Amino acid sequence: MRASLAALGVQTLDVSAPLTGTEALAAALTFNPELQLQRAQLALARADVLKAKQRPNPVLSLTPEHLLGAAAGGISPWVVALSLVWPVRTAGKRDLEIEQALATSDAVLLGGAGAVWKLRTAVRDAACALQIASARQALAREEAALRADLAQRLGKQADAGVASRYDAMRAQLERDQSLQRLRQSESGLSGARHDLADAIGLPASEIARRPAGDDCLPAISREPEPLADLQTRAIASRLDLRARLAEYRAVDAAFRTEVRRRMPDLNLGPGYTYDQGDRRLTFTLSAELPIFSHNDAAIARAAADRDRVIAEVDQLQWSVRSGVERAVDQLALGRQQLADSQRVAGEAQDLLTRDRQRLASGELDQPTVISSELISLSARIDSLDATWTLLQAVSALESAVQSPLMPPFFDAEAAARTLSPDPAKEAVR
Repeated sequence: MRASLAALGVQTLDVSAPLTGTEALAAALTFNPELQLQRAQLALARADVLKAKQRPNPVLSLTPEHLLGAAAGGISPWVVALSLVWPVRTAGKRDLEIEQALATSDAVLLGGAGAVWKLRTAVRDAACALQIASARQALAREEAALRADLAQRLGKQADAGVASRYDAMRAQLERDQSLQRLRQSESGLSGARHDLADAIGLPASEIARRPAGDDCLPAISREPEPLADLQTRAIASRLDLRARLAEYRAVDAAFRTEVRRRMPDLNLGPGYTYDQGDRRLTFTLSAELPIFSHNDAAIARAAADRDRVIAEVDQLQWSVRSGVERAVDQLALGRQQLADSQRVAGEAQDLLTRDRQRLASGELDQPTVISSELISLSARIDSLDATWTLLQAVSALESAVQSPLMPPFFDAEAAARTLSPDPAKEAVR
Protein backbone atom coordinates (compact mmCIF):
# COMPACT_ATOMS: atom_id res chain seq x y z
CA MET A 1 0.00 0.00 0.00
CA ARG A 2 2.77 2.44 0.88
CA ALA A 3 4.65 1.51 -2.30
CA SER A 4 1.54 2.22 -4.35
CA LEU A 5 1.14 5.56 -2.59
CA ALA A 6 4.78 6.44 -3.27
CA ALA A 7 4.27 5.62 -6.96
CA LEU A 8 1.36 8.09 -6.96
CA GLY A 9 3.43 10.80 -5.28
CA VAL A 10 2.12 10.40 -1.71
CA GLN A 11 4.87 9.86 0.85
CA THR A 12 2.86 9.73 4.09
CA LEU A 13 -0.39 8.01 5.02
CA ASP A 14 -2.58 9.50 7.74
CA VAL A 15 -5.41 7.08 8.51
CA SER A 16 -7.16 9.69 10.65
CA ALA A 17 -7.48 12.15 7.75
CA PRO A 18 -10.31 12.04 5.20
CA LEU A 19 -9.99 9.47 2.43
CA THR A 20 -8.77 10.97 -0.85
CA GLY A 21 -9.14 9.64 -4.36
CA THR A 22 -5.38 9.08 -4.64
CA GLU A 23 -5.34 6.91 -1.51
CA ALA A 24 -8.35 4.98 -2.83
CA LEU A 25 -6.50 4.29 -6.10
CA ALA A 26 -3.40 3.15 -4.19
CA ALA A 27 -5.56 0.74 -2.24
CA ALA A 28 -7.14 -0.55 -5.47
CA LEU A 29 -3.72 -1.11 -7.03
CA THR A 30 -2.83 -3.12 -3.92
CA PHE A 31 -5.96 -5.13 -3.19
CA ASN A 32 -8.11 -5.32 -6.32
CA PRO A 33 -7.73 -8.77 -7.97
CA GLU A 34 -8.00 -7.23 -11.46
CA LEU A 35 -4.25 -6.60 -11.54
CA GLN A 36 -3.48 -10.23 -10.71
CA LEU A 37 -5.72 -11.36 -13.56
CA GLN A 38 -4.08 -9.00 -16.05
CA ARG A 39 -0.59 -10.03 -14.93
CA ALA A 40 -1.53 -13.70 -15.35
CA GLN A 41 -2.80 -13.06 -18.89
CA LEU A 42 0.36 -11.12 -19.68
CA ALA A 43 2.47 -14.01 -18.36
CA LEU A 44 0.62 -16.37 -20.71
CA ALA A 45 1.31 -14.11 -23.68
CA ARG A 46 4.99 -13.86 -22.81
CA ALA A 47 5.16 -17.63 -22.42
CA ASP A 48 3.87 -17.85 -25.99
CA VAL A 49 6.80 -15.64 -27.02
CA LEU A 50 9.22 -18.09 -25.42
CA LYS A 51 7.42 -20.95 -27.15
CA ALA A 52 7.75 -19.22 -30.54
CA LYS A 53 11.48 -18.69 -29.96
CA GLN A 54 12.12 -22.35 -29.24
CA ARG A 55 13.62 -24.46 -32.00
CA PRO A 56 12.16 -27.91 -32.67
CA ASN A 57 14.19 -30.82 -31.41
CA PRO A 58 15.57 -33.43 -33.82
CA VAL A 59 14.01 -36.89 -33.81
CA LEU A 60 16.27 -39.88 -33.19
CA SER A 61 15.03 -43.28 -34.29
CA LEU A 62 16.64 -46.70 -33.77
CA THR A 63 15.31 -49.74 -35.63
CA PRO A 64 17.02 -53.04 -34.76
CA GLU A 65 16.09 -56.19 -36.73
CA HIS A 66 17.04 -59.86 -36.24
CA LEU A 67 16.80 -62.16 -39.21
CA LEU A 68 15.32 -65.53 -38.29
CA GLY A 69 17.07 -68.37 -40.00
CA ALA A 70 19.89 -66.24 -41.26
CA ALA A 71 22.44 -67.82 -43.56
CA ALA A 72 25.48 -69.36 -41.98
CA GLY A 73 28.98 -68.34 -42.70
CA GLY A 74 29.55 -65.87 -39.89
CA ILE A 75 27.17 -63.28 -41.30
CA SER A 76 25.49 -61.36 -38.52
CA PRO A 77 21.70 -61.83 -38.36
CA TRP A 78 21.26 -58.22 -37.14
CA VAL A 79 20.12 -55.22 -39.12
CA VAL A 80 20.33 -51.94 -37.23
CA ALA A 81 19.11 -48.63 -38.67
CA LEU A 82 19.86 -45.38 -36.84
CA SER A 83 18.51 -42.10 -38.20
CA LEU A 84 18.38 -38.52 -36.99
CA VAL A 85 15.74 -36.24 -38.51
CA TRP A 86 16.39 -32.47 -38.32
CA PRO A 87 13.35 -30.28 -39.00
CA VAL A 88 14.30 -27.13 -40.92
CA ARG A 89 11.96 -24.12 -41.05
CA THR A 90 12.23 -22.35 -44.36
CA ALA A 91 11.39 -18.88 -45.70
CA GLY A 92 11.83 -17.19 -42.30
CA LYS A 93 8.61 -18.63 -40.84
CA ARG A 94 10.16 -18.92 -37.39
CA ASP A 95 11.01 -15.21 -37.32
CA LEU A 96 7.47 -14.37 -38.37
CA GLU A 97 6.00 -16.52 -35.60
CA ILE A 98 8.23 -14.73 -33.10
CA GLU A 99 7.08 -11.40 -34.50
CA GLN A 100 3.47 -12.48 -34.20
CA ALA A 101 3.93 -13.64 -30.60
CA LEU A 102 5.66 -10.39 -29.64
CA ALA A 103 2.88 -8.32 -31.19
CA THR A 104 0.28 -10.42 -29.39
CA SER A 105 2.16 -9.90 -26.13
CA ASP A 106 2.16 -6.15 -26.73
CA ALA A 107 -1.58 -6.25 -27.40
CA VAL A 108 -2.19 -8.15 -24.16
CA LEU A 109 0.00 -5.68 -22.24
CA LEU A 110 -1.85 -2.69 -23.67
CA GLY A 111 -5.21 -4.36 -23.10
CA GLY A 112 -4.25 -5.07 -19.50
CA ALA A 113 -3.08 -1.48 -19.05
CA GLY A 114 -6.46 -0.38 -20.40
CA ALA A 115 -8.16 -2.51 -17.75
CA VAL A 116 -5.96 -0.87 -15.08
CA TRP A 117 -6.90 2.56 -16.44
CA LYS A 118 -10.59 1.62 -16.26
CA LEU A 119 -9.95 0.59 -12.66
CA ARG A 120 -8.52 4.06 -12.02
CA THR A 121 -11.63 5.61 -13.57
CA ALA A 122 -13.95 3.39 -11.56
CA VAL A 123 -12.12 4.18 -8.30
CA ARG A 124 -12.10 7.90 -9.00
CA ASP A 125 -15.80 7.95 -9.90
CA ALA A 126 -16.66 5.92 -6.81
CA ALA A 127 -14.54 8.16 -4.57
CA CYS A 128 -16.15 11.31 -5.99
CA ALA A 129 -19.60 9.73 -5.67
CA LEU A 130 -18.82 9.01 -2.02
CA GLN A 131 -17.77 12.61 -1.44
CA ILE A 132 -20.92 13.91 -3.15
CA ALA A 133 -23.08 11.49 -1.14
CA SER A 134 -21.40 12.60 2.09
CA ALA A 135 -21.95 16.27 1.25
CA ARG A 136 -25.55 15.56 0.25
CA GLN A 137 -26.17 13.81 3.57
CA ALA A 138 -24.75 16.78 5.48
CA LEU A 139 -27.06 19.14 3.59
CA ALA A 140 -30.03 16.81 4.15
CA ARG A 141 -29.27 16.72 7.87
CA GLU A 142 -29.08 20.51 7.94
CA GLU A 143 -32.38 20.77 6.08
CA ALA A 144 -34.06 18.34 8.47
CA ALA A 145 -32.87 20.37 11.47
CA LEU A 146 -34.07 23.66 9.94
CA ARG A 147 -37.48 22.28 9.01
CA ALA A 148 -37.91 20.74 12.45
CA ASP A 149 -37.09 24.11 14.03
CA LEU A 150 -39.47 25.91 11.67
CA ALA A 151 -42.30 23.44 12.29
CA GLN A 152 -41.87 23.83 16.05
CA ARG A 153 -41.89 27.62 15.89
CA LEU A 154 -44.89 27.81 13.57
CA GLY A 155 -46.72 25.31 15.75
CA LYS A 156 -46.21 27.53 18.78
CA GLN A 157 -47.28 30.62 16.81
CA ALA A 158 -50.40 28.78 15.61
CA ASP A 159 -51.28 27.87 19.19
CA ALA A 160 -50.85 31.53 20.13
CA GLY A 161 -52.99 32.65 17.19
CA VAL A 162 -50.12 34.51 15.52
CA ALA A 163 -49.73 32.11 12.55
CA SER A 164 -52.32 30.11 10.65
CA ARG A 165 -52.87 26.46 11.42
CA TYR A 166 -52.43 25.72 7.70
CA ASP A 167 -48.87 27.09 7.71
CA ALA A 168 -48.06 25.05 10.79
CA MET A 169 -49.41 21.84 9.27
CA ARG A 170 -47.57 22.49 6.02
CA ALA A 171 -44.32 23.02 7.91
CA GLN A 172 -44.83 19.72 9.72
CA LEU A 173 -45.44 17.93 6.40
CA GLU A 174 -42.27 19.45 4.91
CA ARG A 175 -40.38 18.40 8.05
CA ASP A 176 -41.50 14.81 7.55
CA GLN A 177 -40.51 14.95 3.89
CA SER A 178 -37.07 16.26 4.83
CA LEU A 179 -36.66 13.28 7.18
CA GLN A 180 -37.40 10.98 4.24
CA ARG A 181 -34.80 12.77 2.15
CA LEU A 182 -32.34 12.38 5.01
CA ARG A 183 -32.95 8.62 5.06
CA GLN A 184 -32.49 8.52 1.28
CA SER A 185 -29.20 10.39 1.58
CA GLU A 186 -28.03 7.92 4.22
CA SER A 187 -28.93 5.05 1.90
CA GLY A 188 -27.07 6.77 -0.95
CA LEU A 189 -24.02 7.22 1.28
CA SER A 190 -24.07 3.53 2.22
CA GLY A 191 -24.38 2.54 -1.44
CA ALA A 192 -21.48 4.83 -2.37
CA ARG A 193 -19.31 3.19 0.30
CA HIS A 194 -20.09 -0.26 -1.11
CA ASP A 195 -19.36 0.90 -4.67
CA LEU A 196 -15.97 2.23 -3.60
CA ALA A 197 -15.28 -0.94 -1.62
CA ASP A 198 -16.04 -3.04 -4.71
CA ALA A 199 -13.68 -0.94 -6.82
CA ILE A 200 -10.87 -1.06 -4.26
CA GLY A 201 -11.24 -4.70 -3.26
CA LEU A 202 -11.83 -4.14 0.46
CA PRO A 203 -14.87 -4.61 2.73
CA ALA A 204 -17.21 -1.64 3.05
CA SER A 205 -16.48 -1.57 6.78
CA GLU A 206 -12.92 -0.50 5.97
CA ILE A 207 -14.23 2.39 3.87
CA ALA A 208 -16.54 3.49 6.70
CA ARG A 209 -13.57 3.82 9.06
CA ARG A 210 -12.53 7.10 7.44
CA PRO A 211 -14.60 10.14 6.49
CA ALA A 212 -14.94 11.08 2.85
CA GLY A 213 -12.51 13.69 1.56
CA ASP A 214 -13.28 16.74 -0.53
CA ASP A 215 -10.63 16.68 -3.26
CA CYS A 216 -13.30 16.02 -5.92
CA LEU A 217 -15.63 18.84 -4.91
CA PRO A 218 -13.55 21.76 -6.23
CA ALA A 219 -14.05 20.97 -9.91
CA ILE A 220 -11.26 21.65 -12.37
CA SER A 221 -10.63 25.33 -12.87
CA ARG A 222 -8.33 25.29 -15.88
CA GLU A 223 -9.80 25.19 -19.34
CA PRO A 224 -9.22 22.01 -21.34
CA GLU A 225 -7.12 22.00 -24.46
CA PRO A 226 -8.68 22.80 -27.86
CA LEU A 227 -10.82 20.05 -29.34
CA ALA A 228 -8.39 19.24 -32.17
CA ASP A 229 -5.48 18.88 -29.72
CA LEU A 230 -7.54 16.64 -27.43
CA GLN A 231 -8.56 14.43 -30.33
CA THR A 232 -4.95 14.14 -31.48
CA ARG A 233 -3.79 13.29 -27.97
CA ALA A 234 -6.56 10.74 -27.59
CA ILE A 235 -5.61 9.01 -30.85
CA ALA A 236 -2.02 8.81 -29.63
CA SER A 237 -2.67 7.75 -26.04
CA ARG A 238 -5.77 5.54 -26.08
CA LEU A 239 -4.66 2.14 -24.88
CA ASP A 240 -7.45 0.26 -26.63
CA LEU A 241 -6.45 1.83 -29.95
CA ARG A 242 -2.79 1.01 -29.37
CA ALA A 243 -3.80 -2.56 -28.48
CA ARG A 244 -5.69 -2.83 -31.76
CA LEU A 245 -2.62 -1.61 -33.64
CA ALA A 246 -0.55 -4.27 -31.90
CA GLU A 247 -3.21 -6.80 -32.84
CA TYR A 248 -2.88 -5.63 -36.45
CA ARG A 249 0.85 -6.29 -36.33
CA ALA A 250 0.09 -9.79 -35.06
CA VAL A 251 -2.47 -10.63 -37.76
CA ASP A 252 -0.22 -9.12 -40.43
CA ALA A 253 2.61 -11.37 -39.31
CA ALA A 254 0.18 -14.29 -39.36
CA PHE A 255 -0.82 -13.40 -42.92
CA ARG A 256 2.80 -13.28 -44.08
CA THR A 257 3.42 -16.59 -42.31
CA GLU A 258 0.59 -18.25 -44.22
CA VAL A 259 1.95 -16.87 -47.49
CA ARG A 260 5.39 -18.30 -46.78
CA ARG A 261 3.92 -21.65 -45.85
CA ARG A 262 3.53 -22.20 -49.58
CA MET A 263 7.20 -23.13 -49.38
CA PRO A 264 7.31 -26.43 -47.47
CA ASP A 265 9.55 -27.09 -44.53
CA LEU A 266 12.33 -29.63 -44.87
CA ASN A 267 13.25 -32.69 -42.85
CA LEU A 268 16.93 -33.65 -43.04
CA GLY A 269 17.70 -37.21 -42.03
CA PRO A 270 21.30 -38.36 -41.82
CA GLY A 271 21.52 -41.99 -40.71
CA TYR A 272 23.60 -45.08 -40.23
CA THR A 273 22.65 -48.64 -41.16
CA TYR A 274 24.32 -51.90 -40.12
CA ASP A 275 22.98 -54.62 -42.43
CA GLN A 276 24.33 -58.10 -41.68
CA GLY A 277 27.87 -56.90 -41.52
CA ASP A 278 27.59 -54.15 -44.10
CA ARG A 279 27.79 -50.58 -42.87
CA ARG A 280 26.08 -47.75 -44.74
CA LEU A 281 25.68 -44.02 -44.24
CA THR A 282 22.33 -42.71 -45.42
CA PHE A 283 20.90 -39.29 -46.02
CA THR A 284 17.23 -38.48 -46.56
CA LEU A 285 15.49 -35.29 -47.51
CA SER A 286 11.71 -35.06 -47.16
CA ALA A 287 9.20 -32.28 -47.66
CA GLU A 288 5.52 -31.83 -48.35
CA LEU A 289 4.67 -31.68 -52.04
CA PRO A 290 2.31 -28.75 -52.70
CA ILE A 291 0.37 -30.50 -55.43
CA PHE A 292 -3.27 -30.26 -54.36
CA SER A 293 -3.09 -27.40 -51.87
CA HIS A 294 -1.11 -24.20 -52.01
CA ASN A 295 -2.37 -22.98 -48.61
CA ASP A 296 -4.82 -20.66 -50.39
CA ALA A 297 -7.60 -21.18 -47.83
CA ALA A 298 -5.39 -20.27 -44.85
CA ILE A 299 -4.03 -17.25 -46.74
CA ALA A 300 -7.54 -16.04 -47.55
CA ARG A 301 -8.64 -16.40 -43.94
CA ALA A 302 -5.55 -14.57 -42.64
CA ALA A 303 -6.14 -11.77 -45.17
CA ALA A 304 -9.78 -11.47 -44.07
CA ASP A 305 -8.72 -11.39 -40.43
CA ARG A 306 -6.25 -8.61 -41.22
CA ASP A 307 -8.95 -6.62 -43.05
CA ARG A 308 -11.24 -7.08 -40.06
CA VAL A 309 -8.70 -5.56 -37.68
CA ILE A 310 -8.11 -2.66 -40.09
CA ALA A 311 -11.85 -1.93 -40.14
CA GLU A 312 -12.02 -2.16 -36.34
CA VAL A 313 -9.11 0.29 -36.00
CA ASP A 314 -10.83 2.76 -38.33
CA GLN A 315 -14.10 2.39 -36.44
CA LEU A 316 -12.37 2.85 -33.09
CA GLN A 317 -10.54 5.97 -34.29
CA TRP A 318 -13.82 7.52 -35.32
CA SER A 319 -15.39 6.53 -32.01
CA VAL A 320 -12.50 8.13 -30.13
CA ARG A 321 -12.82 11.42 -32.02
CA SER A 322 -16.59 11.46 -31.57
CA GLY A 323 -16.31 10.61 -27.87
CA VAL A 324 -13.85 13.43 -27.26
CA GLU A 325 -16.10 15.93 -29.02
CA ARG A 326 -19.12 14.80 -27.00
CA ALA A 327 -17.17 14.98 -23.73
CA VAL A 328 -15.90 18.49 -24.50
CA ASP A 329 -19.46 19.70 -25.16
CA GLN A 330 -20.71 18.07 -21.96
CA LEU A 331 -17.89 19.70 -20.01
CA ALA A 332 -18.74 23.15 -21.36
CA LEU A 333 -22.41 22.68 -20.46
CA GLY A 334 -21.46 21.38 -17.01
CA ARG A 335 -19.28 24.41 -16.38
CA GLN A 336 -22.11 26.73 -17.35
CA GLN A 337 -24.58 24.86 -15.16
CA LEU A 338 -22.23 25.03 -12.18
CA ALA A 339 -21.58 28.74 -12.72
CA ASP A 340 -25.34 29.45 -12.82
CA SER A 341 -26.00 27.40 -9.70
CA GLN A 342 -23.14 29.07 -7.83
CA ARG A 343 -24.48 32.49 -8.84
CA VAL A 344 -27.94 31.59 -7.51
CA ALA A 345 -26.38 30.20 -4.32
CA GLY A 346 -24.49 33.48 -3.86
CA GLU A 347 -27.65 35.51 -4.29
CA ALA A 348 -29.49 33.29 -1.82
CA GLN A 349 -26.66 33.73 0.67
CA ASP A 350 -26.81 37.52 0.24
CA LEU A 351 -30.55 37.41 0.91
CA LEU A 352 -29.96 35.32 4.02
CA THR A 353 -27.33 37.76 5.26
CA ARG A 354 -29.74 40.71 4.86
CA ASP A 355 -32.55 38.83 6.59
CA ARG A 356 -30.30 38.02 9.52
CA GLN A 357 -29.42 41.68 9.81
CA ARG A 358 -33.11 42.58 9.74
CA LEU A 359 -33.73 39.93 12.40
CA ALA A 360 -31.12 41.57 14.60
CA SER A 361 -32.85 44.92 14.16
CA GLY A 362 -36.28 43.47 14.92
CA GLU A 363 -37.77 43.84 11.43
CA LEU A 364 -38.20 40.08 10.88
CA ASP A 365 -39.04 37.09 13.04
CA GLN A 366 -37.09 33.86 13.32
CA PRO A 367 -39.39 31.72 11.10
CA THR A 368 -38.86 34.13 8.21
CA VAL A 369 -35.10 33.87 8.61
CA ILE A 370 -35.36 30.08 8.71
CA SER A 371 -37.27 30.21 5.43
CA SER A 372 -34.41 32.22 3.95
CA GLU A 373 -31.95 29.66 5.29
CA LEU A 374 -33.95 26.92 3.56
CA ILE A 375 -33.85 28.88 0.31
CA SER A 376 -30.09 29.22 0.64
CA LEU A 377 -29.79 25.53 1.49
CA SER A 378 -31.83 24.57 -1.58
CA ALA A 379 -29.51 26.66 -3.74
CA ARG A 380 -26.48 24.90 -2.23
CA ILE A 381 -28.07 21.53 -2.97
CA ASP A 382 -28.58 22.58 -6.58
CA SER A 383 -24.96 23.71 -6.71
CA LEU A 384 -23.86 20.32 -5.35
CA ASP A 385 -25.91 18.55 -8.03
CA ALA A 386 -24.31 20.77 -10.68
CA THR A 387 -20.89 19.90 -9.27
CA TRP A 388 -21.68 16.20 -9.62
CA THR A 389 -22.80 16.78 -13.21
CA LEU A 390 -19.52 18.57 -13.93
CA LEU A 391 -17.52 15.77 -12.30
CA GLN A 392 -19.26 13.24 -14.53
CA ALA A 393 -18.41 15.38 -17.57
CA VAL A 394 -14.77 15.55 -16.46
CA SER A 395 -14.77 11.76 -16.03
CA ALA A 396 -16.20 11.34 -19.54
CA LEU A 397 -13.45 13.54 -20.99
CA GLU A 398 -10.77 11.66 -19.02
CA SER A 399 -12.11 8.36 -20.33
CA ALA A 400 -12.22 9.70 -23.90
CA VAL A 401 -8.64 11.00 -23.81
CA GLN A 402 -7.29 8.55 -21.20
CA SER A 403 -5.41 11.35 -19.48
CA PRO A 404 -6.10 12.54 -15.92
CA LEU A 405 -7.62 15.98 -15.49
CA MET A 406 -8.09 15.66 -11.72
CA PRO A 407 -6.39 13.63 -8.98
CA PRO A 408 -5.32 10.89 -8.90
CA PHE A 409 -2.83 11.71 -11.65
CA PHE A 410 -2.37 8.21 -13.04
CA ASP A 411 -2.05 8.13 -16.82
CA ALA A 412 -1.93 5.38 -19.43
CA GLU A 413 1.83 4.95 -19.22
CA ALA A 414 1.62 4.51 -15.45
CA ALA A 415 -1.04 1.85 -16.00
CA ALA A 416 1.31 -0.03 -18.35
CA ARG A 417 4.17 0.24 -15.85
CA THR A 418 1.92 -1.26 -13.19
CA LEU A 419 1.79 -4.50 -15.17
CA SER A 420 5.38 -4.35 -16.42
CA PRO A 421 7.35 -2.33 -13.84
CA ASP A 422 10.83 -2.97 -15.26
CA PRO A 423 11.32 -0.84 -18.40
CA ALA A 424 14.86 -2.22 -18.88
CA LYS A 425 13.53 -5.73 -19.34
CA GLU A 426 10.89 -4.41 -21.70
CA ALA A 427 13.56 -2.72 -23.82
CA VAL A 428 15.59 -5.95 -23.99
CA ARG A 429 12.48 -7.92 -24.86
